[in-house]
Amino acid sequence: MWAGVQKEGYWQGEVWNRRKNREVYPTWMNITRVLDDTGAPSHYVVICSDIAQLKQAEFRLEHLAHYDSLTDLPNRLLLQSRLDHAIQQARRRNKQLGLLFIDLDDFKKINDSLGHHVGDEVVKAVSERWRRRLRSEDTLGRLGGDEFLLLLESVETSVDAGTVAQDLLETLARPFKLENGQEIYVEASIGISIFPADGKSPEALLRNADTAMYRAKERGRNQFSFYTGDMGLLAVERMDLETALHQGLARDELLLYYQPKVNLLTGKMTGVEALLRWNRNQREIIPPLKFIPLAERSGLIIPIGTWVIKEACRQIRNWLDRGYEPLPVSVNVSAKQFMQPDIDGIIWSALTKFNLEPQLLGLEITESALMAEPEPIIRKLELLKNQGLQLSLDDFGTGFSNLYYLTQFPLDALKIDASFVRMIETDPNAVALIRSVIDLANNFHLKTVAEGVETREILAHLKKLGCDEIQGYYFSKPLPAAEFEILLQQQRTLAADGSIYIPEPAVKENTLAYRTFN
Repeated sequence: MWAGVQKEGYWQGEVWNRRKNREVYPTWMNITRVLDDTGAPSHYVVICSDIAQLKQAEFRLEHLAHYDSLTDLPNRLLLQSRLDHAIQQARRRNKQLGLLFIDLDDFKKINDSLGHHVGDEVVKAVSERWRRRLRSEDTLGRLGGDEFLLLLESVETSVDAGTVAQDLLETLARPFKLENGQEIYVEASIGISIFPADGKSPEALLRNADTAMYRAKERGRNQFSFYTGDMGLLAVERMDLETALHQGLARDELLLYYQPKVNLLTGKMTGVEALLRWNRNQREIIPPLKFIPLAERSGLIIPIGTWVIKEACRQIRNWLDRGYEPLPVSVNVSAKQFMQPDIDGIIWSALTKFNLEPQLLGLEITESALMAEPEPIIRKLELLKNQGLQLSLDDFGTGFSNLYYLTQFPLDALKIDASFVRMIETDPNAVALIRSVIDLANNFHLKTVAEGVETREILAHLKKLGCDEIQGYYFSKPLPAAEFEILLQQQRTLAADGSIYIPEPAVKENTLAYRTFN
């Protein structure tokens, strides 16, 4: 400072100053030298500005730029910087480091059912519990939402990273007590990548840890998974399939197949289930099991579900305009789609557009979807039921049913899962379960529909047990709309002995002609 004043005649800069009460504070100081008539220094004029508040504001801004405002953990920007530095250090020292990508399981349910303020409270509590468990040299950060990243800079073997991951999961075993006194359990899925084996750049390590985390979720959640080379190929394939599905939705590559439901007393078709297919690039029919889980993860299930409802209504109107007897068509609704606030508006808009009675459209909802958030779902079901829609509980028996809630759901039918129906001839437990479901449905005044009926013998068993309706390959496999129309023309029915009967003059010109067959 004095060298500058003596050489230039002035100086300015930051100086730590001290108040009379001994408090140290930062100031911005300007010093100017004043000369007398002979050119010798006679005075020094000093102007000081207290910049303590400015410094605090700068610190807060810098902190906000690098730390998460909710948890005070390093944010994505600071994590990236520390990961860059850690890789450089590990490369120079020929060391390994571990990267853990952590995602809380089913966190959306907490936000949706308890509110985002509770979600924030949970995220903060989880981060505090983890931070107390970790070493000072480990970097735990929050990427955003319910996603965290943990950087382990001292990893002797991959087993060490797995041990830390297991520790993090074990810390979540105890419930979290909310401010309102309520206790809540939280689980997480963790993906692990190791430098340099699983990537030599921050981008590769992060991408591969993310991929491994999704594998942990696919394996049942609340566990950790290490990255392996084949996961990269699977991730690329999944990304390609997701892109193709986006394009397929835009290119109108989705289509519905239709499978009839048949009454076991009258033998007549009483309804239809619309089943989604994907005609990828107009060359390959892809079944839903291959792309519906992807649509669920990516959020595409919402626009796809809307398309299904509209397309089913359009096809109902088409059959009515062509003079066929009205048959209710049911569509499958995913849990995510059903919990959309505008689901009833989407349904009513489609019914209105095609001038359909609500009784002609049915919704099939899985047991797990209904039990996810029973109270709000009951209210939504009652609204749809009051509008006249038919409601079925799909895949009944595959979940963990709560009979109390079952009495509260305004349902019309229980659908017995095909996995039990196919074992009816060989497994006494399957017979007992189906009998119990039918008795339960009768007590609640619900219809029972058995899926997966493929043989005449299975049909006979179900008829003996008192099942109301069947659906399966024995009567008809799922068919495109044009081929299903042949069934409507044929007026195909089940005969009293279980054989399939087609009236002689039932078919129109240029359609397939059938006779009675077993």
